[in-house]
Amino acid sequence: MIEVVEREYKVEESLKLKLGNVNGRIRIEGYDGDTIKLKAEKKWGLLGTEPKIKVKKEGNILKIEAKHGKSFGVSMGESAVNFDILVPKSVEVGKVGNVNGSISLKNIEKVGKVATVNGSITAENVFAGKISTVNGSIKAMLSSINGDLVISTVNGSIEVYLSKDSDIEVNAHSVNGKIASEIPGELSKAPFHGPKSFKGVLGEGKYNVKISTVNGNISIKAL
Repeated sequence: MIEVVEREYKVEESLKLKLGNVNGRIRIEGYDGDTIKLKAEKKWGLLGTEPKIKVKKEGNILKIEAKHGKSFGVSMGESAVNFDILVPKSVEVGKVGNVNGSISLKNIEKVGKVATVNGSITAENVFAGKISTVNGSIKAMLSSINGDLVISTVNGSIEVYLSKDSDIEVNAHSVNGKIASEIPGELSKAPFHGPKSFKGVLGEGKYNVKISTVNGNISIKAL
């Protein structure tokens, strides 16, 4: 079964958004409006239970979560929620968490932590403090960096685009994979198979950018 839920929330000064999901994708995009627009597509099987969308405001934090029901003490894995959210560009997205599903972020000025377990992550014109997954690839296009950043996965490749005008020190590490970089730096690697690392500096190297994977390649490109 499928049901689509659409809601809209007023944005107060210094509002932060937190979003949590279990099964399904998350897409968040910044826009020039002044409200948060939520669209959630809920799916569940005939033997499953309908997932619920829980929204709670705590102080200046708007928390949105997908809750999946249980039957006989067992979580029904057939249910899923796909989120599509528009947020004003100035709204801080404090945390985006998922378990089984991809995450996509675009045109957001400030994001705290982005994490999933099984799924890829794409970030375009976004600054986030931490971007991580366990099983999945990461692609990040970062036009500006104004703080330390950690990008990591275990099983997957990482592709990062960095502005040449950044003031950053980049440290990249891959255990089983290749590292390629368009920015100047030093690449060290084992003679044959084994860990590889890269270190490079843009500008004054004010902020630290750490990029790591265990099983996958790392590609660092210049914007």
